[in-house]
Amino acid sequence: MPAFAYRAYLVDGSTETGVLDASTKQDAARKLAQQGRRSYHLALVNGDRLRLPGRSALTFTRRVDLGRLFSELSVLLNAGFTVDRALHAVISGEANHQRRQQLQSVLDLTTGGRPIAEAFAGLPGITSDVAALLASGERSGKMAYICQRLADTYEATAKRRAAIIEALAYPAFLLLVMSGALVILATVLVPALEPIFEGSSAPKPFTMTMLSAFGTVFRDYPFVFPLAAVLSLLSWLFLSRSTGARKRLSHWLLKIPLIGALVRDAVIARYLETLALLLGNGVAMTEALGLAANVSRQSSLAASFAAIEETVANGARLHGAIVKAGIFDNATMSLVSLGEEANALPVVLDRAAKMLQLTLTRRIDTVLKLLTPALTISLGFLVGSLVISVMTTILSINDLALQ
Repeated sequence: MPAFAYRAYLVDGSTETGVLDASTKQDAARKLAQQGRRSYHLALVNGDRLRLPGRSALTFTRRVDLGRLFSELSVLLNAGFTVDRALHAVISGEANHQRRQQLQSVLDLTTGGRPIAEAFAGLPGITSDVAALLASGERSGKMAYICQRLADTYEATAKRRAAIIEALAYPAFLLLVMSGALVILATVLVPALEPIFEGSSAPKPFTMTMLSAFGTVFRDYPFVFPLAAVLSLLSWLFLSRSTGARKRLSHWLLKIPLIGALVRDAVIARYLETLALLLGNGVAMTEALGLAANVSRQSSLAASFAAIEETVANGARLHGAIVKAGIFDNATMSLVSLGEEANALPVVLDRAAKMLQLTLTRRIDTVLKLLTPALTISLGFLVGSLVISVMTTILSINDLALQ
């Protein structure tokens, strides 16, 4: 019989590591549950080696497609499957080994009696607000509905990201071609023209001087460019781990014209949708506000959401709290006021979220339609300026010949 290495929680909250004989992982999880142990990792023993992952291990795994996962779970749950059977069906249809392992770990936890939200929390990309929605769906018996809404959210985000990448592909190609042309000019053309200006009283044109300096660095110190790229990457990684730097970056991002408004509306729409789902599943108002605040990675918006929670906890109405926050549009504030009066906040908040998402989609589509020609024209001006500079240099050579 196969042996499984396990890590499990005991009744007193401590952890235990050991080996258990069982026919399958599900059987091992059931045996541990019967013994009062709640497993949080199970792995097949390979010979004398226990394949229990260490915390310091650095691995690169493919993430589970959360949009597809929740969509499939929604269909299976609506068909009458339990969560365990639905997960087993999804795992059997997953071709990638790494993703199957990730999903199997979730199934092991749910089979071992762990809450669904806690089991899913180990998947990359599952944030605390998503875990809260899963917990509320499990508590209210609306897991299929929650999975469908999460699937819609992830799929909409994926489509939006794909549209942005597609819109930036052509300008990025033009920028790459222009960079190649700049390198050729600096390393081939300019060195061929420089001897003409040697010994002449006429100064070299500014553009030729700049291209000559760039070509010298490119030829004599080629390591400067990859070194600069590595340093930039390390600086970005360092700043991304710094709380203060993230706050400043968040504040700066929201101040950018047009982009800041798009980011703010996207976060607010997600906040309203999460709050509507939590309230609809019976979560208390203050608890729902605290959980919904986790949707924001922007520190300034997170602070505003926390202020809303505190204001409501002190006895104020939700409408008054969001008016005080000063980040919501008039239409949303009006809908919230009507929802409180009619005692239909979940429905009204969901409607407000959909209105914001629709407006956001239209704005993004408009920006993407204008982005490609704007970037193309900008690159055209740069290329034109470069050509004019080269032609000016060539004409200055003719002036030297006449002297």
